[in-house]
Amino acid sequence: MRGFRTNVLGIMRQKYPELQAKAGDEDSLIEIEAGVIDLTNLHGKVSQLPVPQQQAAMIDYIDRLLERVGKADDASRASWAEMSKLLRPRLVPADMRRAMPTMLLRDFATGVLNACVLDHGRQVEYVQRDMLAPWGVDSRRVHDTAVANLETLSKDVEIKLREARGGGRFIAIDTDDSYDAARLVLPVFRGRLLDALGAPIFAGIPNRDFLVAWSADAPFGVFADRVAKDAREQPYPITDAIFRIDRDSVRAVAAEDRRRG
Repeated sequence: MRGFRTNVLGIMRQKYPELQAKAGDEDSLIEIEAGVIDLTNLHGKVSQLPVPQQQAAMIDYIDRLLERVGKADDASRASWAEMSKLLRPRLVPADMRRAMPTMLLRDFATGVLNACVLDHGRQVEYVQRDMLAPWGVDSRRVHDTAVANLETLSKDVEIKLREARGGGRFIAIDTDDSYDAARLVLPVFRGRLLDALGAPIFAGIPNRDFLVAWSADAPFGVFADRVAKDAREQPYPITDAIFRIDRDSVRAVAAEDRRRG
């Protein structure tokens, strides 16, 4: 682990020379100004990848964690009226809570957290808890505003039904706007998926830039295997979990139900 941390620190210092990063008290920790980064889960994921993919996976992880570092504007000093227009939800893996303890996070479903970002165009900034007091709002207001903003932006996203091999239908959302997985948070957008596929449906969000949903009569195992593969191999991974969605809830499918599916 200590050698792995040395490699990660080398990448950070090369890509972000202005960042003050140093080894933490434990071999798995890196300390930066914004908090402590725990490399345990990253090490576990990277060690399972082929060697040529390991470096890319580390870089993707570091970029995701440090998107807000070096931002010229201090969003916590800007007005709520100005910043509220830039808010968007973003789903992140559960290990983000320990890796970035100052980030504003709330539970979404098993293994997945809901963060909020400020979308500045070419760069996004994760909302931190200490931004809320200067804005004069609570976390629910931030979350609800982010969801409403992305709902508006998602009105024209096409819901295109496709026939699945082996029966049933599916929908793949791949707009390349960095919010495809986050659309699973949106009640209105989920309603559109349910209207198209029938209730209940199953869905996967293997990485930030992809959402797939399929009908209950589609081959569950085929889709679940593809979600797991994408979560291992694609940039900005989130989870290999599968979610069951109906009109009232989103919940992770239990392991035994997943095997039966």
